[in-house]
Amino acid sequence: MARKVLTFHPTSGRMMIDTGCPVFDSQCSHLTSGNHWGNCQFSTFVRPVSESECNGRTVPIGELFDFDMKSFTTMPQYVLAAIRDMNRTVVVSEIRHHVDSHKLGRKIVHGYIVTDAAERLIWVFQTNDGPNSQRILSTVLPYVADLDAAQQAA
Repeated sequence: MARKVLTFHPTSGRMMIDTGCPVFDSQCSHLTSGNHWGNCQFSTFVRPVSESECNGRTVPIGELFDFDMKSFTTMPQYVLAAIRDMNRTVVVSEIRHHVDSHKLGRKIVHGYIVTDAAERLIWVFQTNDGPNSQRILSTVLPYVADLDAAQQAA
C-alpha cells in the first residue's frame, strides 16, 4: 500500500498540500483511503448492487448499494450509474470544498475517485469543469489511491 505520505505544518498541524486552489488547500485537513469524513473528502465503502446479505439478514437486491450511496447527494446520474455497473465492492471518495462556511456556504464537488478495497485506482470522475478541479483531483489522487498497485494490476 504505497499511497503518498501526508505532511503537516509543524505549528498549525494542518496538512500541507498545494493544489493551486488556496481555498481548497486551507480547508484540507486530512486525506486517506477507506471510510473518511473530512473537510475536503468524504469517502465510504460501497457494496455491489448484487449483495443482499447483511448481518444475517437478506434484503432486496440493490438495497445495500442504495444505502451506501445515499450520502452522495450531489452525485451526477452518470457517475452513479457507472459505479452501479461496477458491481463489486469499491471505495467512493467525493473530493470537495466549501465556499464561505460549511453551514451556509456552497459545496463545490470537484469529482469522485473510485478505488477497490485494496486502494487500487479504478476510475476518476471529474464533475466540475475547469483547470482548478483537474489540478485538485490530480494532486489529491496519490493520497487516496495506491497508484503503483493500480499500474501493476493493469
